[in-house]
Amino acid sequence: MIAIIQSYFETSADKAWELLKKTDTFLFITHGFLDFTNKKKWPEEFYNGLEINTKLIFFNILPAWKHCLKITKINELDKELYSNECGGFINTWNHLIKIEPETDCRCKYTDQVEINAGFLTPAVWLYANIFYRYRHYRWKKLINFKAI
Repeated sequence: MIAIIQSYFETSADKAWELLKKTDTFLFITHGFLDFTNKKKWPEEFYNGLEINTKLIFFNILPAWKHCLKITKINELDKELYSNECGGFINTWNHLIKIEPETDCRCKYTDQVEINAGFLTPAVWLYANIFYRYRHYRWKKLINFKAI
């Protein structure tokens, strides 16, 4: 199943793209919903070929399973970041993030996730929709805080 969540951010596509590549941004937008072990060892920015092996912590208190996040493509020109992820009972979590300019100070942000978790796929798809809406809310909070 594929989940597609889109929002419009009141910032330029270039500024959103620069923020997207930072691991601190990822940790900020997931905070409260999802946390990760060994995050202090992560690099400052995502890059092609980066593989992060971590353990998920739901709501920053409930330990879960091991998770592998591999950045398979960063396209600077098209402002796309693609990752292949898996862990626990989730066989496939292929995530495309795309940022498209709307105006000089507004962009469209898209999360597209291909999910395969066997018979649990519909439940994981529902979780993904909730999780990415939360992430978009946190993105907007970050953009407003940074006033970019």
